[in-house]
This record gives sequence, C-alpha cells and structure tokens, in this order.
Amino acid sequence: CTNIADVLNRGNSCSLICIKVDEPDMLPIRRKQVFVVSVSLNKSSTKAFLDALRLSKPGDEIHVVYVKSYLERADSDYTAEARLKYEGFFTAFRDKQQSVFSKFHDRFTRFEVVSKERRESVPQAVTRYADQVDADFVVVGANMKDRVSRGKKPVGSVSLQICLLFERNFVVANWIDISPKVYDENVRSAASPASAQQ
Repeated sequence: CTNIADVLNRGNSCSLICIKVDEPDMLPIRRKQVFVVSVSLNKSSTKAFLDALRLSKPGDEIHVVYVKSYLERADSDYTAEARLKYEGFFTAFRDKQQSVFSKFHDRFTRFEVVSKERRESVPQAVTRYADQVDADFVVVGANMKDRVSRGKKPVGSVSLQICLLFERNFVVANWIDISPKVYDENVRSAASPASAQQ
C-alpha cells in the first residue's frame, strides 16, 4: 500500500494497476475478463476507457458506467452526451475504416446508466454495479500532472473512493496530454463519428 500511495502522490505520468486479490482462482487468467469503467465527459475518463481497451483481450467485457442522480428520471443533456460519446466509440469498433479502433471489434462493450439509490454516493453506485457483473477490474481516470500542479491530490476523491470500496482489482488511468492533432484524429473523431463527417 505504501508503494501505491507513493506512486499516486508523486503525480507520475504512468497509469497504475493494483491487484488486490491473490487467490489463483480469482485472477482473470485463461478466462474472460470483466472491466467496469467509471466515466463522465472529461478526458481522464476517456483515458480510463482506452486503458481498459488496451488491457483487454478478445472476448472480454467492458462495461462503461455513468452514474446519474437519484432525482434524474429522464436523461439530462449531460447524460445523453455521455451516452452518445461512448456509443460513438462502439460504432468505430465495427468500422473497418477506423484503422485503430476496428481492432477491438471482438470485445463486448456496453454503456450503462446507473441510477444512484437514495443516500448512495457515486463510488457506492459504481462498486454496486461492478459487484453485480462480477467485475475483475474497475477502471478510473485521473489527470495527475494537472491536479498536482494546482496543489491537489493526484487522484480525485470520487475515483479514489471507488478504488478503496471495490474489493477486487483496480486501474487508475492517468491522462497524458498528447498532440491535439493526434487526439482529434484518433479519439475525438471516433467518439463523435457524425461530427467527424461534417
């Protein structure tokens, strides 16, 4: 735990994989892995999704989870935008013209809107869903360099609480600034195929 805390508190440019379970039959070896990715519209949660993709293998499941308010009955504009963003990625997996994302066509992906229960926090809602689907990993995003430069802890409180609450393994995906041209061509266009065609 000390080593993990040291890595996180330095605001390094790396992502972190933490294996909490050590029983051989609990490790996702020679079987399907299940990832639950906690997302919003920020770049760090996009990185969490991309890291889950890169860690996955054919046949694995990636559940993209967005938590909405207990009082939100119909999708808000923000919820609808988050759904559209990730469904754009899923569409890109089936598009053979997408030289990068089409390589992940053989993953099972779904976007799930989880409603918070009364007096339930976002981390509790994410871990509840992860437990329901028997997830091997929860994946959260962080923009460590930016947060540390502003005098904040490298990992936000919501992401950190998800990692602490989930009893199995977790990944903290650290956003690293890349060339805007690379981001636009490979990430933004995949997430928003309609806008990319305009």
